[in-house]
Amino acid sequence: MDRIGIIDLGSNTVRLVIVDIKENGAHHQIENLKESVRLRSGTDVHGLLTPEGIESAVEIVSLFVKFCRARHVKEIIAVATAAVRRAPNRAELIDRIVELTGVTIQVLSSEEEAYLGYIGLINSVTESDGLMADLGGGALKIVGFKDRLNQNSITLDFGAVSLMEAYNLQDLPANDSLRAMENFLDDTYRRIPWLANYPRLIGLGGTFRSLARVYRNHVHYLPDVTDGIIIPTDAVGEIYNMLSSMSLEQRRQVPGLEQSRADLSVTGIGIIFRLLLAVKSSELMVSASSLRDGIFYNHRYPRDPILFNVLTHHTKNLIEYHNLDEKHLRRVSNLAVVLFDQLMPLHCLGSYERRLLLIAGLLHELGAVVSVEGLEKHTLYTVLNSPFLGLTQRDRVLVAFLAASHNGLFLGGLQDYVEHGPIEPEDIERVKALAPLLQIAHSLDRSRTGVVTNLQANLASDVCELKVFSAQKADLEIRDAHRQTEAFEKEYGVALKITRG
Repeated sequence: MDRIGIIDLGSNTVRLVIVDIKENGAHHQIENLKESVRLRSGTDVHGLLTPEGIESAVEIVSLFVKFCRARHVKEIIAVATAAVRRAPNRAELIDRIVELTGVTIQVLSSEEEAYLGYIGLINSVTESDGLMADLGGGALKIVGFKDRLNQNSITLDFGAVSLMEAYNLQDLPANDSLRAMENFLDDTYRRIPWLANYPRLIGLGGTFRSLARVYRNHVHYLPDVTDGIIIPTDAVGEIYNMLSSMSLEQRRQVPGLEQSRADLSVTGIGIIFRLLLAVKSSELMVSASSLRDGIFYNHRYPRDPILFNVLTHHTKNLIEYHNLDEKHLRRVSNLAVVLFDQLMPLHCLGSYERRLLLIAGLLHELGAVVSVEGLEKHTLYTVLNSPFLGLTQRDRVLVAFLAASHNGLFLGGLQDYVEHGPIEPEDIERVKALAPLLQIAHSLDRSRTGVVTNLQANLASDVCELKVFSAQKADLEIRDAHRQTEAFEKEYGVALKITRG
């Protein structure tokens, strides 16, 4: 097994992630640490890194390197971004770190930084077209992409920390200062003509994640997951207005807002809100991906770091990393889809529901990584909270409840996601309709030997005959499938007869 560490020396924080890569190529993040450094603030009037700023950065990076070695990391990749890139005396910082740790910091150009953020994003989301905004302490990277390919890119020479200092917005902002910052932002965005080509804004970085946490707390949003959350532009404006009317001490009490980000929150969310207005976007998507993800994929797949299919990659990665029985999962998924296709006149569902069923079949035993006791609730939790990328939050919730229903309908708490999350009322009926198909499919590979090779469903007015074809005796599978007839009959209102083909 390989284990790599990625250190990101940013303008506001130093971050470390450690990733395990198994022999089969499956990867999993096992550590994610951060420390505030405020390098952008640690510069003098000439843009030089101050001795205090250098000392702070060296201390944190050295600590992270020691941590990597204690965790038996085989390779450390370390990069620095805007604050170091702009500092005339950056060599002093880099040399100190090399001298103390033996690790060389690569100073990314603005183009490299934007590209790596784009790679991290494009390998994490379903969107093929959009506008990526990666907001740091000292720079805002914007990338427009179509068909998952980078079309336009720009790095703006300001970030949440630098504008906070420029307009003195740390504490209760003066109205004149707020208006001046907003006018500056509006004028800057107006000069980028291609922004209008990408009405879908997707945000990366600590300020976007902080905004998502405040929003989740504000509306009691479920699931309590940042990645993929959709925030209406009006809600972003409300949060911006709320925070800009507060003192620093009051902002520190806002649920979901990190105390270390309370001072820069007005500036950071102001940058986001004015960008949403400039793009004329009705909503914001927040991604938990980052520059560090881009570094990982660029390191792991140097010839072509863009994944061919995001959902397929991350599904297979979860299965392989946790050593789940992939053959069994694929057989269950395939049998469920065969049932779905043959019973379309009965359920009248479409390609969206078919996709949910296929994915739920692949993930229906993910909760076994916790325990087979209480598998349903463990499966629900792990699907909702695992690094499983390539689905919208609505899809993730539906897949989680459907996967948890593979041996019996499991709807506990789903109504809460209707009232406080992305689920529509009719989605509950979708789970109810799909669950019996997954349950039957699961039973038909109960022995995990693949004895069932095909199915044939014959529909009459009040009965469905399901013929089970097998290469050898499938008594266990057919008997287990009979347990699911009651749920099927209750949902569809027809009798189910399971026979040998």
